[in-house]
Amino acid sequence: MDDVADRKHLFIINPKSFPRKGELERFISQAEKHFSANGISGFSCHVSRYPRDAISVVRKHLIGARPETMVRVYAVGGDGIAFDCLNGIVGLSNAELAIMPFGGGSDFIRAFGDEHYDEFKDIQLQTAAPAVPTDIIHCGNNYALNFCTVGMEAASVILAAPLNKRFESARARFPGLTGFFYALGGLIGAFDKSLIGQRYDLRIDGEDFSGKYNIINVANGPCYGAGKSAVVTAVPDDGILDIMIVQKTGSLKILRLQAAYLRGEYYKHPRECILRRAKKVSIRSERPLMVNMDGEAFFDSRITIEIVPRAVKIAAVNNVFYRRRAEFHEP
Repeated sequence: MDDVADRKHLFIINPKSFPRKGELERFISQAEKHFSANGISGFSCHVSRYPRDAISVVRKHLIGARPETMVRVYAVGGDGIAFDCLNGIVGLSNAELAIMPFGGGSDFIRAFGDEHYDEFKDIQLQTAAPAVPTDIIHCGNNYALNFCTVGMEAASVILAAPLNKRFESARARFPGLTGFFYALGGLIGAFDKSLIGQRYDLRIDGEDFSGKYNIINVANGPCYGAGKSAVVTAVPDDGILDIMIVQKTGSLKILRLQAAYLRGEYYKHPRECILRRAKKVSIRSERPLMVNMDGEAFFDSRITIEIVPRAVKIAAVNNVFYRRRAEFHEP
């Protein structure tokens, strides 16, 4: 099963990640030529039609394959298509995930090191790459590779959603707009008195941390949101979650500490930013929880977030390894 020729190769593509005319067709043609030139017959491709469409496509493909045949699923696009492919392969032993960051890109693979980012776009490198065991996050009916946030950061995604939809074609051509809309959503949220300092019943591995917080960030990987690295201690193969909690503060103080927080410089604000590590986090609130998992936002009243160690295998181009950006120090 470790031989490239013995694998099946399923490409799941987000067409919105290829906005210019002919880009999508050229990519598919490039993939077809690569597999044909190397005598690999097990190539297939599905262009995703809508969010979560890929989940059932991937599962049907994997279940239909012989148990002894490994299927490498290529998530071509951004965080959304990687989320769908992950939720399609989870729990199936004959699956590997290869993440190819096109369009808005995928921040998860920055856990391998920023300098390797463009290498993950290379079909030949992805095809030959070994797959490394990787932890994932479980929350409700969903799984995520990178993070699960509650509070202001989730609100910024929800508040930005109408703008992202309205300017969808422009975002595809100018990816920086997505980050701008999220920043705008965060700015609006910072002055929303109903959101700032919401009270949460919070337990981290059973220890009570209940209180009023602006942000609860449960991280499996260090990078997200187009360049942010808030929880820099997280690494997705250590079997544990890194949790960053930002205490209730006023609107202006939120804006002042935000830049340091998003760069992983939480230590500059020790009173407001609390870092812990755990395997299980439980959160509930009297008001609806705003939740964001790898860009997928939803509301709930009570959630449990858990680490699932070594749950999937991720293609690591050029034999790279996950990199810890900063050491965790016990409080």
